[in-house]
Amino acid sequence: MNDQFVDLRSGHMNSESFWPSFTDIMMVVVMIFLLTSMLLMVKNWELLDQLRNSMAAEMQAEKIIHDTSQENATLEEQLAQAQNEISMLRMQLLQASEQASQMSIELEDREQQIVIVLSENEQLKNTVDENENRIMRLTSKLSSLEDNLSQLSIDIEQKQQALEDERQKIIVITQERDTQSRKLSRLEESFGSLKVKYDKLIKPARTAKGKYVVSVNYERIRGKERIRFKDSGDTNYTVVSEKQLHNKLAKLKKKHPKKLYIKIVIPKESGLTYNEAWSFMKNLLDKYDYYYQE
Repeated sequence: MNDQFVDLRSGHMNSESFWPSFTDIMMVVVMIFLLTSMLLMVKNWELLDQLRNSMAAEMQAEKIIHDTSQENATLEEQLAQAQNEISMLRMQLLQASEQASQMSIELEDREQQIVIVLSENEQLKNTVDENENRIMRLTSKLSSLEDNLSQLSIDIEQKQQALEDERQKIIVITQERDTQSRKLSRLEESFGSLKVKYDKLIKPARTAKGKYVVSVNYERIRGKERIRFKDSGDTNYTVVSEKQLHNKLAKLKKKHPKKLYIKIVIPKESGLTYNEAWSFMKNLLDKYDYYYQE
C-alpha cells in the first residue's frame, strides 16, 4: 500500500483512481462540515442558554431593583412619617414642658396667695376680735343713747306740741293777714277806679289829633313773638326786635316829647294771652306815650 498522497493532477491520474479519492475527500469535507456545524449548533445552544439565563437574571435583577425601590420608597415614607411623628412628639413635649413651667409658676403664685390669705385671715381674726370688743363698747353706749333718745323723744313730742300750737297761731294770723290783704286790695281797686274816674273828669281824653302817631303790631306766631313798627308817614310795617323798638320810641319821645302817640295793634288771632298783651301795651304807653307822661 502506498502511504504517499495521491497525485490528482490529470497527468498522473486515470479515470479509475480519481473518483474514489474524490469521494473520500468530499466525505472528509462533509464530515468536517457536519462536525463544525454540530460544534457551532452546540455552541449556539450554549450561547442561547447563557443569553436566556442572562436575560432571566437581568429580569430578576430588575424585579429585585423594582421591589427594592418600592421598599425604599415605602421605607422613605415610613421614615418621613416617623420623623413627622417625632416632630409632633417633640412639639407636644415642648408644650408639656411649657405647661409644666406655667403650672409651676401658677403653683408658686398660688402658694404666695395662700400665704397672703393666711396672713390676711390672721389680720381679719385680730380685726374681728377688736370689732367684737368695739361692738361690746358700742352696745353699752347704745344702751345709754337709747335712754337719752327716749328722753329726747319725750322732749321732741312736747316741743312738737308747742310748735303745733304756734303753727295754729300762725295760721290764724295768716288768715287774718290774708283777709286784711283782700280788704286792702279791694280798697286799692276802689281807689284806682275812683282815681281813673277822677282823672277822666279833670283830664282831657287821649286823642291822636295833632300828634305824631306811630303804630306797633304785636303777636305770637308759632310760639315766637313778632313785633312790627310803622313810623308816621310809612305805608308798611317793619319787623323789629324789642330792643330796636325801644330805641326807636326813645328817640321819637325825645324828638316829640309831648306829641308822641303810640297806636298799639293786637290782631284778633294774635296767639297772646290777656296778661301778655296788657303788659306789653301798658309798658310802652307808660314809657313813651304823651298821655301817660303827665
